[in-house]
Amino acid sequence: MKPVLLIAATAVFSFATSALAQEMPGGLWEIKTKMDMPGLPPEVAAQMGNRTMTHCVKPGERKWSEQRNPNDRGDKNCEQTDMKVDGNKVSWKMTCKDGTSGEGTVAHNGKDAYKMDMTMNMKQGSMKMQTEGKRIADTCEKK
Repeated sequence: MKPVLLIAATAVFSFATSALAQEMPGGLWEIKTKMDMPGLPPEVAAQMGNRTMTHCVKPGERKWSEQRNPNDRGDKNCEQTDMKVDGNKVSWKMTCKDGTSGEGTVAHNGKDAYKMDMTMNMKQGSMKMQTEGKRIADTCEKK
């Protein structure tokens, strides 16, 4: 089951910030992820189902247009293909050497929020993931 989690995590962080040709605003971002993968044992499904985390983006650190391809981090097992930008929406496909494939879209709601939908097809079955991100603070400094 660990390869499934690794692929899912890589995909979320690789593609969640892919998008438009402007700077992703710095600050503290809240990221909510909902994952559905039929057939998972109940304890695993509960662990993976709905998650909320925060992530600090430093000013100038990311561009919406960055293609945060898994290959940039040394993972040569998956490749991002067919990336298209249409207005505030970006779509892509991915294929992996182990036969895993997937596709997704991310739409930006202004500069401070986005929503991503992604489907992955693996040997273990199909997985659907929805991610919503929103900037919750202008800085990451604790007050």
